[in-house]
Amino acid sequence: MRFQSHLFVCLLVGTASIFGASAVAVSRDSMSPAPGEDLMTILSHGANDVSLGDRRLSSTLASIVSNLTAIDPSTSSKDISLQTTQRKLDAIFANGPWDIITAANAITAAGLIPADILSLLNGYLNSSLNSAHNENPAPPNLNIYPRKAAGDAPYSVAENDLRSAIHIPSSFSYGKNGKKPLILVPGTACPAGTTFSFNFARFSAAAPNADVVWINIPRASLNDAQLNAEYVAYAVHYIAGLSSSHVATLGWSQGNLNIQWALKYWPSTRAVVDDFIAMSPDFHGTVVRDLACPLLGTLACTPSLWQQGWDTEFIQTIRKDDGNSAYVPTTTIYSAFDEIVEPMSGPNASAILDSSRGVNVTNNHLQTICPFKTAGGVYTHEGVLYNPLAWQLAADAFNHDGPGQIERLDLDSVCAQALAPGLGVADVLGTHGVLLVAAANLLAYMPKTSKEPNIVGYAMGL
Repeated sequence: MRFQSHLFVCLLVGTASIFGASAVAVSRDSMSPAPGEDLMTILSHGANDVSLGDRRLSSTLASIVSNLTAIDPSTSSKDISLQTTQRKLDAIFANGPWDIITAANAITAAGLIPADILSLLNGYLNSSLNSAHNENPAPPNLNIYPRKAAGDAPYSVAENDLRSAIHIPSSFSYGKNGKKPLILVPGTACPAGTTFSFNFARFSAAAPNADVVWINIPRASLNDAQLNAEYVAYAVHYIAGLSSSHVATLGWSQGNLNIQWALKYWPSTRAVVDDFIAMSPDFHGTVVRDLACPLLGTLACTPSLWQQGWDTEFIQTIRKDDGNSAYVPTTTIYSAFDEIVEPMSGPNASAILDSSRGVNVTNNHLQTICPFKTAGGVYTHEGVLYNPLAWQLAADAFNHDGPGQIERLDLDSVCAQALAPGLGVADVLGTHGVLLVAAANLLAYMPKTSKEPNIVGYAMGL
């Protein structure tokens, strides 16, 4: 059995009514878009925006809108089998690579966005799960702002903004009942609530002692990644302080660069982070950045996407002075079929971290660990988020000292599975449907830029 997913994006927002009691509960009212701010409006505007200067792009966007408009309102993710989903996805992605918008068009044309999923997508902008304006209490006597320790970089973002970006679910136990916080950090083009609601927001299915929170980095992490990392550094100390415990971090895509940057330039964070679990990381950037940003054909993209090219100034800065090595016990998990972060196999895989400073790391390549088996199949960039081996390695890291170890897993069992525990067809459909969200956020982001941001002074020793 083979599963595919694709590209530099994030996942959709789910509801308990679709995914069962274990899903993050979201009322449909919280998903309702404000007038003029829904997904269809943004995509329609892009299709008619002559300023894009790219007829092929405009034509593809128009095709997406046409496909979505033609969706039968009675269709449901419950009516699509896992086998049908698998067959269609395999047909779409067998001959990649794609860019985000072309892939979104193929998915909608294949009928993989049923009406219930589209309904959720249309409200992504106003979902409370994605809010960067949460009312979190001021930290009592934590002394984490303007800096926790003398060696930390200065914050440039106001403390209230850093704090309000943290989403703390009502189920969070604040360190009680033996639970440990797990901070989820999203990738490029969507906020964390959208990204993780179909997967790691429900990580307790694999690690019951995990207490999940996430960071809704403003503007879907499309801003300067150096600013995005400030939200991570602050959240680590804030959640650790509120819980009176150490924390673990789990990043996806750019989220891993944000975590590594925070660990490097806010060294006080290392004392409270037990584990760094890195899903589809691009620690060396990617050689196919234009697949993530199709607008690069007109030399216009977003700051953080410019920064994630192979050996950009940002990547060179984070890797220098042993920044390409782990600061805390780290588990990297990646796939040869990642069609955004390349290369993702062999000794030069972008996901690989070294251990030159003596901190333990395991670099876990799905196809090497489960060769010619289901869990080692065609899982691409975001497919790793629902991969069963990825979940078991994450749980192993979370539950033991040091990084995840395949020697502690029942690989015969894990490699035979297609999905992580508790996930199903709707999660796979949602994972691919987020291409639409990514396309909308990429189109809507303004102002676009023609180069990466300058490196901040503290990273240059100033």
